[in-house]
Formats: sequence, structure tokens, C-alpha cells
Amino acid sequence: MRIIANPVFLEMLLLGLMLVAAFVIGVLIIRRTRQNLTGQGTSARRAAVDNPGFAVSALNAVIQQLKEKEQELQRLRHAASERASASENVSSAVINNLPSGVVLFNSAALVQQANPAARDILGYATTSGLHARDLFRSACAVRSETPEAPAFASMADAVETCLRKRQVIRRLEVDYSTPAGQQRVLGVTVSPVLGSGNEIIGVACLITDLTEVTGLARQMRLRENLASLGEMSAGIAHEFKNSLATISGYGQMLARENDLPTVHQFAAKITAETESLARIVGDFLNFARPQTLATEPVDIPELLQRSAEECGVDLHLQSLPPELCTEILGDQTALQRCFANLFRNSAQAGRNGAPVRVEVEGTIDGSRARLVLRDNAGGIPADVLPHIFIPFFTTKANGTGLGLALVHRIVTDHGGTVSVRNEGSGAAFTLWFPLRKQAASIGNRS
Repeated sequence: MRIIANPVFLEMLLLGLMLVAAFVIGVLIIRRTRQNLTGQGTSARRAAVDNPGFAVSALNAVIQQLKEKEQELQRLRHAASERASASENVSSAVINNLPSGVVLFNSAALVQQANPAARDILGYATTSGLHARDLFRSACAVRSETPEAPAFASMADAVETCLRKRQVIRRLEVDYSTPAGQQRVLGVTVSPVLGSGNEIIGVACLITDLTEVTGLARQMRLRENLASLGEMSAGIAHEFKNSLATISGYGQMLARENDLPTVHQFAAKITAETESLARIVGDFLNFARPQTLATEPVDIPELLQRSAEECGVDLHLQSLPPELCTEILGDQTALQRCFANLFRNSAQAGRNGAPVRVEVEGTIDGSRARLVLRDNAGGIPADVLPHIFIPFFTTKANGTGLGLALVHRIVTDHGGTVSVRNEGSGAAFTLWFPLRKQAASIGNRS
């Protein structure tokens, strides 16, 4: 009551009422002016909008449009679902009818899906939920078709490497025994499966049964070996025939000769021929007899230097990685003989008595080392290239044909490979050797 009786409060209240009244009068004036300007059409529309029936009709129209849009979305969603289902059916049909096996592992290396061909090849009625190590537990001797490919201790190792490194692993060859005891040779390619965000969601294994193909290849190798044996036997027979003819000739001359110095000369020549025959037999036995190789770290550059000095070639070592000094296990004596035979072959092929230049380049590729020896001795005739590693095959008048055959034997005994091609003004020999870890596993398997 005291506040109401306060004259200041009364003045403020009166002022507020006057302001409110002025605001209301202003609004009415503005509204009347707008009506005069817009005319009767606007008045009619405002009346329609203010009509409750109009609002209900507009709401119904909006609802109807929403329903139509929803139906359209449902139709599109159904069509997309049908297309996805058809695509999935086609993909499933293709995979299920492939003659090669397809196994899909998830990110934990567990089997998520396997087509009928995979189950038939591996000998399982069902594979769901098996880990890679369980699925391939009877697989052994995992090997690559190319020497430069990385080595794997097991198929589970290959699958886990693919998951970890997103690395496609092509053309593995595996000896496999089914749960029923059937022996098979499998070809396996392992590749990562990526999701829409480029994240790895699993691994796919493409499996092919190579048992029949491997059997045919084995028969082909047997025929090739028999052909090589025939050529080798012909070479031995040729050497023996020449030596025996020489011995026989000098023996007949001895029978008619009375001069003692001449007799001694003929006897010396007979002795030389018998020594030549003994050397041929000895070389052949060294080649054919199984060798027991030492397994110790070898210094490849040092062996190359020694062999080059022994054979008198101009050696140039280029970009040799340090692993070649410590990471190759082998027999130093055998490897030096191998390099010496290669250098001697180049030196003998040199022209005009000029020193032969040999360049050696080395690289490390995965679990293997590669050596390339290039000379400038004029190369090897194209018709001779396929035969140079065959024992007793030679184009030299005084050659035995065992030098390069021993090179091939020594390299393969060390778990490596050797090949040759013509390059530039000479021949290039490429040698692959396993590094320490892989060489040890090769020695354990053998």
C-alpha cells in the first residue's frame, strides 16, 4: 500500500500505461494503412487463411505429399535391395561354381566362408570358424615359384603376413595331406580384402589343385633328365673312345719300335692319356657323388676376389650389399670352385688373348641374395644356351663339359638357382642364394 501511495511510483505507472496505449494505437494505424494499400484481394486471402477449414485442407495436402514421398522411397529401397540381392546371388553363384577353391578369412585369420571347391580340395565337410593354422595344419614345404619371393614357414604365416602387411602373395606351392590322408600339391595365392574405407577386413585364398599338373611336370623332368643322361653318356663315350684310340695307336707303334727314346716318348703319351681318362672319371664321380657341404657364414666378395686372381680375369665389384659378407651360409671351398669355374669359362671364351672383364653386381631381395656376373667375352651362341649346364656338353676342343655343370650342382646344393642369358657384349650369369634364416630352414628340411 505504501508503494501504491508513493507519487514516484504513480508517475511511472502512468507513463507506462501511456506508452502501451501509444504502441496499440500505432499498430492499429499501420494495420489500417496496409489494408488500404493491398485492397480487397488481400483481405479475401487473409480471411481464407484465418478460416480453420483452409488450415485443415493444407495440412491434409502436406500429409498426402509425405505419404507419396514415403511410398517412392520404399519403392526405390526395394529396387536397390533387389539389385543388391541379385548381385549377391550372382557373386555367390560364380564363387560356388568356380573349379578353384576360394577361402575367405576374417581379420582374426578365422575362416568366414569357403566355396565347395575349397572344401573338396582341402578334404573338409565344413571349414567355418577354423583358424588358418588349423585349416592348413597338414601343409608343409611351402615354397615360391620365383626365387626372389619371400619365404614362409607355413601357410598360417603367409595369411598373417598378408593381414599385417596388406601384401599380395602369389603362386605359393604347398605339399598338403587331406584329413583322409590323400597327398596333394596345391597352388595358393593370398590377397588382402579391403573395405570401403580402405581398411583391411580379411584375406582371400585362391587354391588350385596342382597334383596332376605336378605329376606331368615330374614326368617331363624325368624325360629331360633321361635326355641329359643320354647326352652325358655320349660325351663320356666320346672321351673314352678318343683316349682309347690314342692309347691303341701308341701301343701298336710301341710294338714295332726298337728305339729306346722313342719307346719312352710313346709310353709317356700313353700315360698322359690314361691320366686324362682318370681325370674325366674323377670329375664325373665328383659331379655324381652326393656332396656333404659345410654350413658356415661365407664372405662372397672375398671368394670372388680369390677366384678372379686364380683365373686371371679383370674383376670389378659393383654395389655389393654388406649382407653378402655375413648372411649367406655355405661351403667356402665349393663356392670358390663355383666362382672359379664361371671365371675360367669367361677367360677361355675371351678373344685375341685380351684380359676378360667381369662385373659383379649384388642385391638383396626379400630373403634371398642375387649375384649377376657379366663378362665381355662375346656371349654364348643361342643354340648352345639351353645345353650349357648339361654334364659333358662342350664346344671346346679340350673341354670336359663339367665346369658349368658343377656350377649348377653347387648352387642348387646351396638352395639356390642359376641362369644365363646374353647381355651386351657378353654373357650374364644370375645366381640366387638364400640368406641365413632361409638357408638354415633349407638345411633342416634336407
